[in-house]
Amino acid sequence: MAKATASKIGPSRLLEAEWVKNSILKDTCFVVWLGSGVTGSQQWVIHRAIGETPLSGEEWVMTPSRDIEFLLNRRESEELSSWNRKAELAKRQEVLAARKGRGLEGQTEVWTFDGAPAIQPTIRTCMAAAKAAGAQESAWLSYADSAVQISERSFKEALRTQAIPEAWIAGNPRPRHETMGGPLGDIPQKAVGYLRSLSLNAAKDKVLRVMLGIDSNESDDEEEEEEDLPPPPPKSDTSSKDRVSTKPTSPKK
Repeated sequence: MAKATASKIGPSRLLEAEWVKNSILKDTCFVVWLGSGVTGSQQWVIHRAIGETPLSGEEWVMTPSRDIEFLLNRRESEELSSWNRKAELAKRQEVLAARKGRGLEGQTEVWTFDGAPAIQPTIRTCMAAAKAAGAQESAWLSYADSAVQISERSFKEALRTQAIPEAWIAGNPRPRHETMGGPLGDIPQKAVGYLRSLSLNAAKDKVLRVMLGIDSNESDDEEEEEEDLPPPPPKSDTSSKDRVSTKPTSPKK
């Protein structure tokens, strides 16, 4: 974690600080700071679940800022990273076998239209043309012939939509991994129930309203369970005017 620059804050002094983005979390988090000028100040990050968890990608988690690096460093295991690379290769092989934009001639990838030029020399030539025009080399496809553009775009779209082949998964089951926090990697990420899958701005508003006591910190499920409880039986009215006297009456003379 980067060392923080000292700033000043107080009851009548606003904290003046610059927000530093994280390249991984990007704009999917916000921070809450708690302190009173004595030892024990805390800073918490409210963020989307990180890495591999049973949670959905839309749920919110709260983690102490000093522990956030533990989660970021454990987004994937080495075994899972290797599996993902091999899965992408399996998807590519499936697309090439189907000749969707590109195919194989022996071990060499080729575009699938008649008279197609060699791929690598063509890409290098188009990159040079893009650079000469002041564009990024990654925009090389815009400087290629129309037939190349059609074939390459078909290939990229097929790669984008291709699922991992089931036959490959059957022989290469996905490794199990859960991204956990703490120095020992044994603290699971837990969803903040009352934030559900709110947007970033809505989650910030909700946390503030809960802190101020305006809103409840109970999740919708808990509130619904309370609403489903049967109403309590009506209390009997034991006021004096409705009580029946049990005092025996004297017989009339």
